Amino acid sequence: MTIDIARPRFSNMFGREASVPTAASGVFTAMDGSDPTTWDVALDAVLAAPENHTVLFEDDLIRVLSVSIAPGAVEKPHHHRFPAVFVIDRMVNLRDFNGVTNEEISLPIPKDAVFPITLKFAPQPLHYVKNIDTKPFHATRIEFKHGFPV
Repeated sequence: MTIDIARPRFSNMFGREASVPTAASGVFTAMDGSDPTTWDVALDAVLAAPENHTVLFEDDLIRVLSVSIAPGAVEKPHHHRFPAVFVIDRMVNLRDFNGVTNEEISLPIPKDAVFPITLKFAPQPLHYVKNIDTKPFHATRIEFKHGFPV
């Protein structure tokens, strides 16, 4: 199951519609409608929250991250400036928060989802996630540096 959260039906995560960033469009509109090129590079997930984001592979086109959050852990605020495919291999109880307002953000995962599940994300602005479970969270994030292939 792949869910495209860049589509308007999922835009309520930040209250705004997000365009689907493709290589042809050259437009990377974030989930909140902002321009990821204006974001502070120091707040990139790998730099700002390295204990949760490990680079598995990187080249000129993609960056593949292992994303893990230990039970009870809270990530440091960070962003994901590239559109991505996010593969969640196990689900635990998580809470996602806006990194500026600290307001909780609804997770775009259907209640009847069967794991593993794949989500397609527009660039994610500053946020942080808290694992409120007793089990670790893990996912793999494939970031497309030039947008999704057409």
